[in-house]
Amino acid sequence: MKETKARILKVLTALPNGVLYSTTDWHRLLGKDKREIRHALDELEAEGKIEIQKSGRSDKPLYKLA
Repeated sequence: MKETKARILKVLTALPNGVLYSTTDWHRLLGKDKREIRHALDELEAEGKIEIQKSGRSDKPLYKLA
């Protein structure tokens, strides 16, 4: 899980400001199980390192650095 969280932060740091990613994007980029990615994203949000923005679909939230 620690590796997944580090990779998520590395990708978000490299992205231009304003670019958002959904859970589906993370699965494609990281090649990890979606449940593991979701847990890592939840932990990063709880730690205040990322923010979640609502998208047009409730099942597809978007993520960015806090």
